[in-house]
Amino acid sequence: MNSHAINSHSMSRVVSAAHCVAFMCILAAISGAARAEIALSEVFYDATGADDGFEWIELRNGSNTPVELTGFSLGWGGSSYLSGAVALSGVVAAGGYFVVGGPESTLDNASPVFDLAVDLEADLQNSGSTADGVALFDVPVEEVTAETLPLAVVIYGGENSSGLLDETGLPGAVDVADAPGGSSIERGVDGVWRVQPAPTPGAPPRPVPEPTGIALAAASGAALAARATQRVARNSIRARKKASGRAIAMRRSADFRQPSQDPSRTLAVLDAE
Repeated sequence: MNSHAINSHSMSRVVSAAHCVAFMCILAAISGAARAEIALSEVFYDATGADDGFEWIELRNGSNTPVELTGFSLGWGGSSYLSGAVALSGVVAAGGYFVVGGPESTLDNASPVFDLAVDLEADLQNSGSTADGVALFDVPVEEVTAETLPLAVVIYGGENSSGLLDETGLPGAVDVADAPGGSSIERGVDGVWRVQPAPTPGAPPRPVPEPTGIALAAASGAALAARATQRVARNSIRARKKASGRAIAMRRSADFRQPSQDPSRTLAVLDAE
């Protein structure tokens, strides 16, 4: 083999290696972009009965590429996202949903089909006057600390007085109110979190009916009627009190106008009143 052939062969190998590197870089870029599209989409944390084994968290892949969840993790809590945690595994289909939790599946928790069946320990926080939250991390669960920047969060309930972090690394605003038992919190297609009275595990969000003008007018009318009834009742009570006071005053005046009346009797009447 002459030197020209050797050089051509070597150049061909260099070009092939460069193509491989470029292809791997493209795949890595696509994979990284797809991983960034994994988000929290629904959380069911408060069943009508016991919560243990019935809670679940739904993820959504907003990209057109399947995403492997190995290396992702979930954390939740009130003072931080370290009260409970779980390592994720499995694949989220392109544009698909992935449900983690359980393992119980009944009508009490909307009968989810779990992609990763695991009891969420400790239980998700049920919130109240102080907000709680759930966070998705794109690092393994053993690497999550109180300072780890979450990929996605939802903060729910009352005031975020514990300073739970959002995706910017700063204390986040509360996304949604506390859900009553049997309801979930769900991120709509508009990106807004709402209380969902009819949870949809593993499926697109169901629109939450907004109060109609008629319903709002009826509610307003009912409130006005209730206030009017209260005013009538209060006025009636005031009138009765005034009438009673006038009657007592008149009796006292009549008693004092009788000069022949025994003073001891007058005192007795006053004491009785």
